[in-house]
Amino acid sequence: MNLQDGIVLKIEGMTCGHCKSSVEKALLKVPGVTQAEVDLAQKQEVVIGTADRSSLTKAIDEAGYRVINN
Repeated sequence: MNLQDGIVLKIEGMTCGHCKSSVEKALLKVPGVTQAEVDLAQKQEVVIGTADRSSLTKAIDEAGYRVINN
């Protein structure tokens, strides 16, 4: 994956700014992630970097949320 490509993940369970922050922090710890930005209104995350979808999904699961479009 090219660094300019973004992976969009729909996430279930995010309801507030704390949720947004938790998901972003969890994804930024994944090797290969250079940017992670949550759109709370759309309940989705856009991730930029070289990490694969399974690593991103695992990080979100471990943070207590669920990817619904994996």
